[in-house]
Amino acid sequence: MSGRVVLVTGGTYGIGRAASLGFAAQGDIVYAFGVGDAATEGVMAEARKTGHEVRASTLDIRETEAVRRLIRDIIAREGRIDVLVNNAAARPTGAIETTSDEDWDLAFDVNIRGMFVTTKAVLPQMIERRKGAIVNVSSGSGKGRAGLIAYGASKGAVFAFTQCLAIDHAHQGIRINTVVPGFTRTGMTEGMPEKAMAMGGKMSVAGRVNNPEEIAAAILWLASDQASVVSGITLEAGTLPRQA
Repeated sequence: MSGRVVLVTGGTYGIGRAASLGFAAQGDIVYAFGVGDAATEGVMAEARKTGHEVRASTLDIRETEAVRRLIRDIIAREGRIDVLVNNAAARPTGAIETTSDEDWDLAFDVNIRGMFVTTKAVLPQMIERRKGAIVNVSSGSGKGRAGLIAYGASKGAVFAFTQCLAIDHAHQGIRINTVVPGFTRTGMTEGMPEKAMAMGGKMSVAGRVNNPEEIAAAILWLASDQASVVSGITLEAGTLPRQA
């Protein structure tokens, strides 16, 4: 299974970083991009410590033409992209009364339009080869949560995006699935009060805040041959079922 070509968006920090390192550790050729030069350098340095490589770039997923160019360059260099992980995310907070047009656009531009752009650019060569795996990272907020109108609405769109893709390409050898992370220690949770962190941890299967590597393991499994007949599902990783 090793030696696949993998692209991880938002792959230089948090869950995406853990996924990039996980794919690299199993021998895959990993490309990743995210915002912030420090994060880009950090994931490459961490991979080198264990004798692996992550080819990371500093790139905002809203830079549509640059993203398309990067994908074209990867395909030209490697001949293919076998696995796409759509993980890039932005999390503006607030109810509708306090949500600006800019915050609404940020959530949808990053969380769903970016996913559309990368998937559309990667998919044709998967269709041609009749093989590929796409993992989209959503959020429990996509099913409704207080104070996250823009983020929640955009993440809700991810569920429908995955389902439509899975149906459209069901018989072309391409699998598309969604991962919903439980409360996880990432850049999005930095600076949160300890009380809020503790409450989030109680919603986890483990009874604590999840580590990014634990969520990445679910992503790696969905991208693997072990999940060869799995498509169109939502895998909730590290979170308890909602109770009425």
